Parts: sequence; C-alpha cells; structure tokens
Amino acid sequence: MNSFIVPMDELMKKSNPEYSEMNDISAATIYAIADPSIKALIPPPLELANPALLTIYVSNINKPTFTAPYMEGGIGALTNLKDNNGVTHTGLYYFSLQLYGRGSQNATFMGREEAGLPKKFASSINLKRIHNKVFFHVERNGVRLLDAQLNISSYNDPGFSNGLESANLAKGITQEGGVLTHRYSTDDVNGLHNMQIFYYNSPTFYFHYEPAYAQIRLRSSIYDPWGEIKIAKVLGGSWARNNNFVVDVRKIYSYPDIEAMNVMRYLYTGRFDPLIGRR
Repeated sequence: MNSFIVPMDELMKKSNPEYSEMNDISAATIYAIADPSIKALIPPPLELANPALLTIYVSNINKPTFTAPYMEGGIGALTNLKDNNGVTHTGLYYFSLQLYGRGSQNATFMGREEAGLPKKFASSINLKRIHNKVFFHVERNGVRLLDAQLNISSYNDPGFSNGLESANLAKGITQEGGVLTHRYSTDDVNGLHNMQIFYYNSPTFYFHYEPAYAQIRLRSSIYDPWGEIKIAKVLGGSWARNNNFVVDVRKIYSYPDIEAMNVMRYLYTGRFDPLIGRR
C-alpha cells in the first residue's frame, strides 16, 4: 500500500461532516447576555435571538474522529435566520474560534475551509481544574483574548437554568443544538461568489455537568477583536464532560452574488488576519 494514497472509506468519512464527532470533551463554558451593541457584528439577514445569549467556552477535545486531540476556545451568539422559504432557524453564530494542540491543523482546515467556521490557530489555550476552581484562557499574538475563572457552586444569576443542572446524568442526556455557518466560493473569474448559510444540526451528549459562578475578561488585539463583544450580564458558567456530533447539514439560505462582498466584511476577521499596517 502506498501511504500517499488514502483508502476510499477513510476519505469518504473525512469528507462528510456527518461523520465528524468530538468525543470525550472537557469543557468550561460561560453563559451571558450580550450588550445590544453586538447587533452591529451580526451579518444580515441573521438577527440576535431574544434574549441575546452569548456562549463563551474553552474545551479539551480528547477523542475527535477526524484528527488528533486538540483544544478549542470560542465565542458565539444565539441567532435567528429566516431561510429562503420563510422558515426560521435558531443556532449559534460564532464570531471566532481559536484552536491549539496536536490536531489543531486538521481541525482548523476542516472547520474553516469545509464547514465554514471562523477558525484560527491560537498561540496557547489553557484549561485547568483545581478542586472546585477552573481556570482557562485563550491567547494569540501575545494578547489574552479570554481570561476566565469558574467557581463550582451555583450560577451568577440564581434565576438562570438550562435544564442540565437538575438532569439525571447517570445514563447521560442529549441536548439539542445547532450552528449557523457561512460558506462561499472564490475563483479568478468571478471573485467571491456563491455565499450561503448552512445549518449544522449538532446535539451534545452530556455525561457530567456542574453549574458554576463565572468571572470573565475579554480583550482585543489588532487581529482578534474579542473585546468588542460586550457583555451586559454574566448568567453563570459550567464544567462539563460531553460528546458533540453532527446529525445533518442543510443549506438554508443563499445570498445574491452582489451581496457576497458585503457579507464577507463581517466574516473576514474571524477567519483571517486583516492586512493591518501592510503597504
């Protein structure tokens, strides 16, 4: 067998997002209400959900099916989209996802070029639990974009609940969820075109969950403006162990080509470093 030639069954799996699974995940997550100012950061026709929930997390993905283990940190907002048929879809729109570790190269390429997610390489990502405290950060180009801490106890807002804190996890429980992603094409003749939005039906299977009191600081660099994502209220946090997988992928919205460049203005910084200071 020639090692440069990939077996067909392996190629089919790696080319199909529905085979993408992230298993044995340890994750620290913060839930918050976004400041109304972030409406300006959402590409139309997406709209912020009501309430405008933010999810900020760092996860250690120990057993992905498509690459070696890696770490990921991200920040996203819950959004609504009315598709070309008038049906409304609700899912997370990610502003930025940062990856680090042995499997991060494959995961970044597949997530950005194939799935349409805003992925980059981080300089470092750390996630550490010491007794009932969890410390985590995302750093890139010398800037701590995310610096956070959880105290395992109860949420910041006593009225917040997502149902997991009271669930019986002895046999695990599946929580439904989805992600809204942008895909597009480029070529020398047509430039940027074929801009589309896909819905990734992506449930999470939880087998451990603890609520937490969360503290967070977001900062910006010239390449990654996380600090511009303003938080109105921190609801709480969690420490969890779970698996995440893709059930199906559906194209739900197509932009006219004339709008593609304007949409890319919203997407570019999450995927690439702007040419700041270049002459």
